[in-house]
Amino acid sequence: MLNDLQLNSILEDFDVAYWKINLLTKEISWSEHFTHLTGNPDPGGDKFGYFLNHILHKDYRYDFRQHFEDFTSLQKPFNIELRLKLGNGKYRWFECRNLNRRDKGLADTAVLLFVNIHQAKRDQYTIEENFFYYRETAEMTSTGGWYLDVKTNAVYWDNVTKKILDCPMDYEPNPDDKLRFYAPENHEKVAAMFKKCSHYGIPFKVEIKMRTLHNREFWVRTTGKPVYNNEQEIIGIRGVYQDIDEQKTNELNLQNSLDIIASQNSKLFNFAHIVSHQLRSHSSNLSLISQLLREARSSQDKLDLLANVEDISENLELAIKDLNEIVTRQNTLKKEPQVVKFKDSLEVVIASTSSLIKRENAEIIADFDKLNEINYISEYLESILLNLITNAIKYKQKSRKPIIYIQTYREKGECFLEVSDNGMGIDLDEHGDKMFGMYKTFHRHPEANGIGLFITKNQVEAMGGSISVTSTVNIGTTFKIKF
Repeated sequence: MLNDLQLNSILEDFDVAYWKINLLTKEISWSEHFTHLTGNPDPGGDKFGYFLNHILHKDYRYDFRQHFEDFTSLQKPFNIELRLKLGNGKYRWFECRNLNRRDKGLADTAVLLFVNIHQAKRDQYTIEENFFYYRETAEMTSTGGWYLDVKTNAVYWDNVTKKILDCPMDYEPNPDDKLRFYAPENHEKVAAMFKKCSHYGIPFKVEIKMRTLHNREFWVRTTGKPVYNNEQEIIGIRGVYQDIDEQKTNELNLQNSLDIIASQNSKLFNFAHIVSHQLRSHSSNLSLISQLLREARSSQDKLDLLANVEDISENLELAIKDLNEIVTRQNTLKKEPQVVKFKDSLEVVIASTSSLIKRENAEIIADFDKLNEINYISEYLESILLNLITNAIKYKQKSRKPIIYIQTYREKGECFLEVSDNGMGIDLDEHGDKMFGMYKTFHRHPEANGIGLFITKNQVEAMGGSISVTSTVNIGTTFKIKF
């Protein structure tokens, strides 16, 4: 058996205190470190009783007494986690266990170790508490997590994701069947966004239709972000699914109602506008004839003026008949659109920005296979590409080579252009409402002037399209244009 000096020298550096117990007399002696931890108390002759009543937390007194009796009388192993009151008045977690003897024969002395495990116990509680909040939040918001290992193509789902997709808890997703749970019309889009994320680090955040295990289609909001190793290589994609089917259905119904109302309001506005312009001359003529009638001195003059009233009436009737056709016409731009190839417009932009691209070592990747041309104004398309590409290079991430991914495609009969980068990203929670405002900037860049996105938005909308943005700070940004 080690003597007190040896035990103290070995254990005190590890914040481990101990008792020595005479198994014949049950007499206990405390180590100097144990006495120091508990505030150098004066327990009198009954150290065990003082320990139970003044140092050990009351919740553990019964269990400790039972373990102590089994250990000292029956030589049963002693191992229990408990809380002790230290000299500062605060309770801390300790693991109490017996020191095993190499000599398996009879002995009259035993040692109980008190190992400080407070930090580990607190970390355990923190992990359990965080996991509780994560689990409850995920359940309440129908949000599940997933992970794709890009090296092995293995897919991992948490239980909430399995619940969202109507899968049993023991279901294991098949790596070769990863498009199985997306609506068929979205397969190409899903494959493209996973490819961009795994190859180029372009994150995604989309609302898309998925399918459950039993082929029920529903709406989800899904996000995906690249996972890098220490060598800045992409090793996986981590993301979440959120079931938004009810909200999305209500949103689509509401949007449909708003579109109908907006269309009706637009027609009413156009009608009022046309009436005010087309009928102004007729009303002016009628006012003039009315004044002349009042001033006419002879009956013949009045008859002549009445003939003019008849002409004005016929013209007014004809104008009213024409109004129904006029109000349905759409205003068009003065310059007629023509067929424009995306590749040609991009080559013009690259040629004009070649020095900037070379200086920043930027890489531009274009995929126009799914949609190679569009009926558009070429100058507008070149301006849009120029603004988005130069912005992507200007706001690059310093630690990464700027990569710009451009793709076009058709979806549900609509034409789309997406320009994605792996740059600084934009905090949309802070700047989203003023993203396309004039003179609005979001980074302290010396060349930022807040004009490019303002011009781009106006050009897109002038052609009857729309532009939206998704972005994650320090990950990248994607601009999506619907033509």
